[in-house]
Amino acid sequence: MSEAYSTLHEISRRFDREDFELLAKHPDFHFTINTYELFTQHIFTRVKRQNPDMFVTQEASCIVIQSEACSEALHLYPNWKRIEERADFEACDEINRAIALLESKACKHIYLLFPRSANFRKHVPIRSPKLDALGLEYTLKLVPYVIY
Repeated sequence: MSEAYSTLHEISRRFDREDFELLAKHPDFHFTINTYELFTQHIFTRVKRQNPDMFVTQEASCIVIQSEACSEALHLYPNWKRIEERADFEACDEINRAIALLESKACKHIYLLFPRSANFRKHVPIRSPKLDALGLEYTLKLVPYVIY
């Protein structure tokens, strides 16, 4: 469990809403919440719970799902970036990093996870002419993830 998640969990056990409102009004009190880490921890916990028969591990920047039956793992890359209009344009940097990983043959299946928004509600499969020219078999998708 990440340090930020355990700290936030402990704070939520000890303080209620009124305590937070009082502290938030104090001029010397400042706090930040690492939304990326909380989003990643939420996804990891949920994926682990939904796939009890799989090996789910959390690495530095991704979540890896692997089964005993299949040697190929699925790599989930959470990202806290909000997609408002077109997913393929707004996630261009993330897609390019994923293509570089696929090209290096570090993995074969990558899902880039973003928070779901009004205009980003469905999986968006991405095809790369560069990877297709190399004849690589791969999966690259942009996935909206529900937070609740």
